[in-house]
Amino acid sequence: MRCGTWPTRIRNRRVLGKTGEILVEDVNHKEKLLSVDNLRVQFRIPQGIVRAVDGVSFEMARGESVGVVGESGCGKSVTALSLMLLHPQPEARIAGGTITYHPEDSPPVEISSLDIRGEAIRAIRGREIAMIFQEPMTSLSPVYTIGEQIIEAIRLHRNMDKKQARELAIEMLDQVRISAPQQRVDEYPHQLSGGMRQRAMIALALSCNPSLLIADEPTTALDVTIEAQILSLIKDLQQRRQMSLMIITHNLGVVGEMADYVLVMYVGKVVEKARTKELFRNPLHPYTRALLRSLPRIGSKDRLLSIPGSVPNPYQLPQGCPFRGRCEEMHESCRDEPPPPCYVEGDHLVYCWNYYNARETTG
Repeated sequence: MRCGTWPTRIRNRRVLGKTGEILVEDVNHKEKLLSVDNLRVQFRIPQGIVRAVDGVSFEMARGESVGVVGESGCGKSVTALSLMLLHPQPEARIAGGTITYHPEDSPPVEISSLDIRGEAIRAIRGREIAMIFQEPMTSLSPVYTIGEQIIEAIRLHRNMDKKQARELAIEMLDQVRISAPQQRVDEYPHQLSGGMRQRAMIALALSCNPSLLIADEPTTALDVTIEAQILSLIKDLQQRRQMSLMIITHNLGVVGEMADYVLVMYVGKVVEKARTKELFRNPLHPYTRALLRSLPRIGSKDRLLSIPGSVPNPYQLPQGCPFRGRCEEMHESCRDEPPPPCYVEGDHLVYCWNYYNARETTG
């Protein structure tokens, strides 16, 4: 166990063939795609300052999938939007920390230092990092056809004329398994079902072949059957394109299927970070354990367990550990200081005084 330190995390690097077979696997090498260090995003509103993201740090490797989980309002979406400088303006601002993107064939770009309306970030949005939003009906323009919106993105970032871009748009609609793509390309969003609109959003996001796809609650408005189809489609496209994926959800079942490792967030902070299998096998933070206990289980007749208490007021966060008011394992240290990072069993990271004090006790 290591507490208060930040050792280099070793991850598997996998290169997949066209059919998904593993061509290369090197446990001692990682090809970094994105690094976020101590990111802080604040909202200034009449009631005060809200620290929506408060000291979030993580890294992503090429081809890796990351799940970000937590209750509504914990900072998941704001973290993702900040990676493209899309956090709401003028209410929100990046108050500290860095976001660094590592292109494959050029020097790293510190996204957090770019002009929010400048050419540099516009070249990254859509081309290098793309996003699928929660509700496609509010993300797709109702006055333009699906094809026109995909074609606009293609021509903005790729050297294609209108005819080539239209052909690629039809091909993308076919790749996301929309039937009769030659017809659908000329239809408006309201003419498509919810599942088809979400597929069209995926086609739009992938039309410029980004290195990182962010999926923010991509199945919130869909029924269970369509949800499974959309998640299967995203996973299949990620593997075939060797693309990194960040999936934001409150559904731990989705994370178990989609993610290589997981960030658990609570009131703007990461409280636990681990490989997905390790997190489900051995959850360390009391909040993570409470989330897992609240999952429904097939065949179980037990009542669903809820987490006691409520999320603290974002304008008046408690001193010390933010979860202490709801924690059944609260320690005296939790009242005064935020818990330091502790690495347990390799790269399994948890922010909890119980693990830090256990290290001090055992020496």
